[in-house]
Formats: sequence, C-alpha cells, structure tokens
Amino acid sequence: MEILHKSLINFSLFIQKYPLYYFTAIGLFLIVMIIFLIRNKYGSKHKIKKIKTLLSKTPDQALDKISNNNLDITAYFLNEENLSPDEYILIKKYLSKPEQLKKIYYKIISSDSKAREKEILSGISILSKLSVSQAADYIITFLYEENPLIINTAIKKLAKFKTNKVIYSLIEFIKYSTDSNVLNNLKESLKKMGKKATDKLIPFIYEADPSTQIWYIDILGEEQNKEFYQVLLNLLASDNPEVKIHVLEKLSDYELSDKIIDKIITLLEDENWGVRSKAVKILGELEITKAAPALARKMTDKSGVVRASATEALFNLGYEGIKYIFELAKKPEAPKEITDMIKKQDIAFIIESLEHIYQGDREQIESLNTKLSS
Repeated sequence: MEILHKSLINFSLFIQKYPLYYFTAIGLFLIVMIIFLIRNKYGSKHKIKKIKTLLSKTPDQALDKISNNNLDITAYFLNEENLSPDEYILIKKYLSKPEQLKKIYYKIISSDSKAREKEILSGISILSKLSVSQAADYIITFLYEENPLIINTAIKKLAKFKTNKVIYSLIEFIKYSTDSNVLNNLKESLKKMGKKATDKLIPFIYEADPSTQIWYIDILGEEQNKEFYQVLLNLLASDNPEVKIHVLEKLSDYELSDKIIDKIITLLEDENWGVRSKAVKILGELEITKAAPALARKMTDKSGVVRASATEALFNLGYEGIKYIFELAKKPEAPKEITDMIKKQDIAFIIESLEHIYQGDREQIESLNTKLSS
C-alpha cells in the first residue's frame, strides 16, 4: 500500500511539472483509439468496394485479395446476393481449389480465443458453400469441439454433402456424443439426408447398445421399406423392453402379416407392463378382432395401465370386443377401470350395444345396468 501511495504521489507531481507531456500522451492515445474504431467499422466496407472494382477489371487480383483477407471478407463474396452470377461462380470455383480450402481452414483454426467461436461458425458456413469433399472433410473436424453450438452447426452443414464419408463420420460420432440436444440435431440431419444415410445405419443397429438401437429405430422409422421392416421384426425378439416398445410403435405404420400379428399377441404376456400396454394399444388401433379373447384377459392384468388400455382396445373392436367388457363388468370382481370406462361412453351407444349383444335378454341387460348404477 505504501509503494502504491508513493507511486500516486510521484505521478501527481509529474503531471504538475510536465502537464504538456501528459495531455499530449492522453490525446495521442485517444486519437489512436478513434482511428482504430473507424478503421474497424469502415475498413471492411472499403476493402469490399476495392475488391468489387478489381473484379470487373483484373479478376485475378480480386481473387488474390479475397484469399488473403479475413473470413468476413470471404463470407461476403460467397453470398450470391452480393454478386452477379458470373462473379459468384468465379469466386466459388477459385475458393474450392485445395490450396484455397486449406488456407481458409488454417484461418479458422488460427483464430484467437476471444473471437474463436465466431470465427469457427463463420468458417463452417464458408466451407459448407464450397460443395467439394475436401470442404466436408474440414467441417468434420469441428464435430469434436467442446462447444455444442459449433458441433450443431457442423452437423447441420454436413447434412447437405451426403457423401459416404460424411454419413459414416456422423454415424461414428453417435458413439462419441452424450449431449441430448446434439444427438437430436444429429438424428434430424440424418433423416434429412434420406435413404442413402438410413440404409447405412442398418448394419450398425444389431451391435449397438439398447439406447442407441432406439435412436436408430427413430431415424429408420422415417423410411418405410422392406429392409427396415425386417430389421424391426428381428428386433422384436430383443430382451430390452424399451427397444420392443419402440419397435411396436414403428410396426404400427406397416401392413402386418398374420404371423406378425400373432407375434404381437404373444407380447400381451410379456413381463414388462409397458410392452404389454403397447401391444394392447396397437392391436386395438389396428382393430384385430381375432385378438379379442387375448385382449379380454388383459382387462384383469396386474397393471392398471394395461387394464385401461385393454378395455379401450376392446371398445375399438366393436361388438366383438364390447361383449367381453360387458361379461367382465357383470362380475363382482370386475376391476374399477372397466366400469369407469363403460360409464364414460355415450349412453345411447351403451344401450345399443347391450341390445345388440344380448338380443333382448332383459335379465342380462338389467344385471349389467344394476352393476353400473351401483
């Protein structure tokens, strides 16, 4: 503190003794700062104007200027709106050369820490406009950055290339990433890449862990084809309940054979209530009437979710399913979910169903009415 105090006293004495030097130094500093700010604000505009002039007179010099300037200048001249079609094609062709791509890449990775994110994002955008494989190779390297924004930007830009190397690089990256937002972005990008990408996922699905299998199933579900249909059938034998649930969800989009329907019916006895509930729901939505007896047994399942789903599924089957609901509802041990579900239905529909199923048998109808009104 004493040293600081003495320094301040000495500085104060210096100002009093040499005020001209002090204020001159302050003035020079302010002038330099003003020049820097003006140059920073208007420098790029001046450079762009000069390069545009050169483009019409000496294109080679203009291209050299673009190559040796910062990324902001390069980005400007890769915007179609800023140029004539001929100028844009000329610049894009020039910047797509291997040596120019390498130069752009080194500018990106050489940026200082303060502006690093901005420079990398700008660089990825520039590379993505140069539709050559080497540009994609450079973008791939940014998948392994720590910054999620940079990773997501790289993924989105890579989706436009659709080369085998890009597709396999994205598939490989699945094993590396644990960020849910990044994985969702990756999933959407692979979907957008279409059949070429999804077909390459299939060989990886069997060796993947359950969570990754589910991830693959969600992507492949966008492509309804015979090959994926077979994959779903194979995965239906999985030991993992979540995988089976996802498989059942995707299978509901296909026209199912009797053999597959029989397999789904067997899953009504699966040990996992989620699998049972999903199988019940699909059989009801597809209105599989031959599944009615098996669905009826699920109305007394140990899971309340399964019981409610089974009742709803049987209602979907029309009179063929509703008769099982009425028969169980008459019994004293009928689960509450069953009677509650009946009470929620339109009264006119229930009366019509009773008349149709019991053919005017007043004793049966009254028996059920008494149970429901109690």
